[in-house]
Amino acid sequence: MQRWQSRDGPSANGQESSSGRALRDGLQGEAVYGVNPVLGALQAMRREVHVLYVQEATEGTKKKEGVPQAIAAMKERGGTIKYVSKHDLNLVTDNKPHQGLMLDCSALDWEALEEFPPADSAAQPDSGRPPVWLALDEIGDPQNLGAAVRVAYFLGVSGVLCCERNSAPLSPAVSKASAGALEWLPLHACRSMPRTLTRAAESGWHVVGAGSEADAESCKGFTVSRPTILVMGNEGRGLRPVVRRACEGILRIDSAAPGPGRHQPLGVDSLNVSVATGILLHQLLGPCTI
Repeated sequence: MQRWQSRDGPSANGQESSSGRALRDGLQGEAVYGVNPVLGALQAMRREVHVLYVQEATEGTKKKEGVPQAIAAMKERGGTIKYVSKHDLNLVTDNKPHQGLMLDCSALDWEALEEFPPADSAAQPDSGRPPVWLALDEIGDPQNLGAAVRVAYFLGVSGVLCCERNSAPLSPAVSKASAGALEWLPLHACRSMPRTLTRAAESGWHVVGAGSEADAESCKGFTVSRPTILVMGNEGRGLRPVVRRACEGILRIDSAAPGPGRHQPLGVDSLNVSVATGILLHQLLGPCTI
């Protein structure tokens, strides 16, 4: 275990320290930060780990939940542990909420998936329900992607499929936004979302998209009776027309009915994509008919 000595802190005009520059420039991989992402990266064994950086010991750091577990996990993997200043961690993480932990490790990558297995062979007999996958079409914001991965992991989806292009990369920011769920839930990617979804429908999967149009089916009346893929569109424009055509149906989330004292503020006519994902997945992964 080594201690990274910070010989000079930030100057009065806010310039970075030489130790901070050395830490940043010496990274062998990418800097995963935050208790849950770091613990997940160490325990899920999907990344090559290089160095665990821990904020120099203070009473708060010693007692902070997750820090001792991360140190123990890094020791188990035989990795290097270095203690650094909070300022240097702030520098490398661009002042993101690192919670006193940062892990230099290899990047995660997509797992290729161009075709789903036939629906009749995709059943999950032990779970008592058909599999439900989440397809995210060109989700470009890392916070939205991470939040969607978090809710997918929490609610128990069978898998997550993204576009190979025009999706946020699997960055430390996505892992942080997912509360570390990204470390445990592999994300798959396809080259053509419309083609992959069309083939899935042809092999028996029920492909449903999310939308807000009036003729869409209310999610309240929807039940999962066979292997299903829920498709969520881009944050701004929703589902692309070519992706919408690959869906057998469109589900909508009903807003609360107008009533006394309730007015519709300008611009609040839809939900953030990760919030909508959570509501729809909760509906799909609830009671179902088999």
